[in-house]
Amino acid sequence: MLVLSTLGVIPTEWWQSVDCGTAESLAYPFDTARFVLVQGYTVPSPRHQGRYHTGEDWSIPGGDALGQPVTAAGRGKIRYSYAVGWGRDAGVVIVEHHMPDGVVLYSQYGHITESDAVKFRAVGECVEQGDILGVVADVRPAPHVHFEIRLAQPDTPGAGYTWTLPEADSIGYRSPSALVGAYSVVHSDAP
Repeated sequence: MLVLSTLGVIPTEWWQSVDCGTAESLAYPFDTARFVLVQGYTVPSPRHQGRYHTGEDWSIPGGDALGQPVTAAGRGKIRYSYAVGWGRDAGVVIVEHHMPDGVVLYSQYGHITESDAVKFRAVGECVEQGDILGVVADVRPAPHVHFEIRLAQPDTPGAGYTWTLPEADSIGYRSPSALVGAYSVVHSDAP
């Protein structure tokens, strides 16, 4: 199997064997002094037939989130990176994180795009906490970033909503804010 990247075609075996190290902590992928939570984790959405939200949506009041940087929550490896991963709802990046307690987490950043200065990273590339992955795109209903953390499905962007409570879903969604809090320092008993 092969994976396309900005560098050409890379054998899957190569990038799967890349060791990006341990993510010593997790942080929010945006400036929390400016961004506010606009839709929480597990909140049913009237816009999506009452389905449960699998992540958290964050934005800046007044639409000022457009073009703001979105960064890696922690050290890890890019597992999915596609500028139109959600079609008209813009791009998605998924990062694999190996935590100090042995747990493997996948953070997903949705509704993001590239800019003249910021290009999406290649699958298999290592990133550090705070590395810019993309910028907030112009999406409906207003520019925002969908921040999601899960225990499975590293190579496919989720729908953002599920009919079952997210933590009961086989993908193993988790509360992003809870995990950022649990892993804000080296922690041995998170999820």
